[in-house]
Amino acid sequence: MNAAEALRSIRFGMLSYIQQKVKVDFDNGSQLPLYFFHGRHRYTVNDVLGRFRLRENGSANGFLLKADDSEVYFLYFHGCAPDRSFSEGCWVLSFRVLSDRELMSFYREERQMLVNTTVKRVVNFHGHLCPDLVIGMKACEYALALLFQGEQPHGPVSVIAENSTSALDAFQVLLGATLGNHALQVFDVGKHNYTFSKGGFDRGFTLRYRGRCFANEVEYAFLKEKILNNETTLDEVVRFQQILDSRVSELLSVAVENLFEVAAGAQVAGSKETPTVYVSCSRCGQQVLRERAIEFQEKIYCIPCFQSIEPPAAVQSLH
Repeated sequence: MNAAEALRSIRFGMLSYIQQKVKVDFDNGSQLPLYFFHGRHRYTVNDVLGRFRLRENGSANGFLLKADDSEVYFLYFHGCAPDRSFSEGCWVLSFRVLSDRELMSFYREERQMLVNTTVKRVVNFHGHLCPDLVIGMKACEYALALLFQGEQPHGPVSVIAENSTSALDAFQVLLGATLGNHALQVFDVGKHNYTFSKGGFDRGFTLRYRGRCFANEVEYAFLKEKILNNETTLDEVVRFQQILDSRVSELLSVAVENLFEVAAGAQVAGSKETPTVYVSCSRCGQQVLRERAIEFQEKIYCIPCFQSIEPPAAVQSLH
């Protein structure tokens, strides 16, 4: 269970309440719990899915965590005063998020938002479902329809992406275009623009995301800022996940023609996967790809070593 699924469960009340004082091993350096003891068992904290405030103006004293029994718990510190550290007070194990085996199929599917098998494949690869990932999936859907005109997709598809968001994982799963096989190239200018071609040598086309006016834009921006500053309560993060889920649902339901405009692309120069050739850097001795190495004054350098050379000498030589 990831953080998004756990937050959906909290939103739907899929919880087993515990609300008991527990002993906790707390690491003051990382400010995170390492172990907690409950029912004669010691549970190791394997992952902290989120850290939250219980009071609007208090410190972040609540933890949504995954233990070594694969269950997700909410643990918080009840201090003597809102501004005290984790020293004067007690730890409370508040609730456990119900696991899949404890939920009926309908609620499990609602919580995970697994709309169909295609979406499930992409979500399993990426780790969670988010708006950027859906935009990537919809771009793949539209691109395949335009490239193959209703025929069964065949042959490699090349993509030039103008961002490095979660959308890229959709291309890797649905099109098999990856950075490793050079079918996916990234020029990150922060735009949801994608140029597609068959094989990388045909004249391609570009899909440009039109953008959407979602509801709750002000609330979304406010909560996102609080999350970035680690100032949210658990209720606020649950609400933020609800807003994300509503955006995902809206994007999934929109026709691809309404999400993207199609523009003629320039001639796409494909980048074939070729055997790698390495050379040794004359400064650090490490192996570096030949096409990424720099030759300077009859010596070979990797980029970090070249940048550490006396700047005036390097600049003068490059004129």
